[in-house]
Amino acid sequence: MNYNIKKKVLIIVTGGIACYKTLDLIRRLQEKKIECECILTENAKKFVKPLAFESLLGKKIYTNLFSLDDEKKMLHINLSSDCDAIAVVPCTANFLAKIANGNADDLATNVLMAYPGKKIIAPAMNTNMWKNLAVKKNVKILNEMRIQVLQPDSGKLACGTIGKGKLMDIDKIANILFGFLSVERKLFNKKVVVTTGPSVEKIDPIRFISNHSSGLQGIEIAKYLYLLGADVTLISGPTKLDLPINLSVKRVQSAGDFLKASLDSLPCDIFISVAAITDWECKKISNNKIKKKAGSFQLQLIQTPDILQTISKHVHRPELVIGFSAETENLKKNSHQKFLRKGCDMLIANVVADNKGFGDKKNKVYFIDKKINQEWPSLSKRDIAKKLSKKIVSFFKMNKL
Repeated sequence: MNYNIKKKVLIIVTGGIACYKTLDLIRRLQEKKIECECILTENAKKFVKPLAFESLLGKKIYTNLFSLDDEKKMLHINLSSDCDAIAVVPCTANFLAKIANGNADDLATNVLMAYPGKKIIAPAMNTNMWKNLAVKKNVKILNEMRIQVLQPDSGKLACGTIGKGKLMDIDKIANILFGFLSVERKLFNKKVVVTTGPSVEKIDPIRFISNHSSGLQGIEIAKYLYLLGADVTLISGPTKLDLPINLSVKRVQSAGDFLKASLDSLPCDIFISVAAITDWECKKISNNKIKKKAGSFQLQLIQTPDILQTISKHVHRPELVIGFSAETENLKKNSHQKFLRKGCDMLIANVVADNKGFGDKKNKVYFIDKKINQEWPSLSKRDIAKKLSKKIVSFFKMNKL
């Protein structure tokens, strides 16, 4: 945490039995010198007294949209104008529905609607309520609105049943906030598109052409750029990894799908092509399973579209285009040729072999841009994401000069 930068979080408390746990969250934030403001909804006041929060904060908390004392201050605007994040802890099913559907009938919902920055929702409710289709729909809407909805924990609930719906552990919520607040928002309002994972090209209804890409590197890049304030869209091929719920995610299969999703995402400021796109596809996909026959069998293949080159030469070309390259030999020579051929601004290349590359948590890469070539040491894919993010921030700083 950078303690030289003053941080401020607005906590909204809604009417659930887990209300009292929010006091522990405020204590954790105060320990890190993070300033807190607090709004209690009318239903929250039925579970906890405002005095408990005011005593802990050492100042007034807010409850009413049309308070006589605060009316002249445009309270719903002022409360949301100078905070670094808003956290709704706990969030009931009713409040979840309100913000998902644009209902602004009290101070808390008005503040959320007026605030353009980071919003985190920590739901707490009965298991059956959490599983309800309406709640699932509202969570999906909030994710599409770039509002981060945390997953509730499983365990014994207030109603006595066992299941999912408990408020996420307060330490976990605090750590999520610490992680977000510790990074300066250097890419605020930059629109970023990241592709990740493998493409899958069908041969017949059962068989396909693909590769071993896990999608981890692209996911780590997307997550870190989001922390830097970017508006991130992640286009992902099939992966076993969990995709970030706080990003706009487009799931695709083939190279053609990747191309369409990428073009649909333009214009953007930054395009990062991390996905391992299969170079070949079947000229004709069989509608039925191809039967095994004696002798050899020939499969006619054609090239898939070149997504990185297409974006680099597009009329709405992003200001910064970054490519990734996987090589099995002649890493420097092949990656230099690819960098020139594709027309991108930066290229990150690595060697893939039996024991390294796809699926590994660490990687050793070769970085190229129009000024320098660098061999990076073996790094975790998260650290590669951080190092690349610094390059991106520097690129935009230099372009402002």
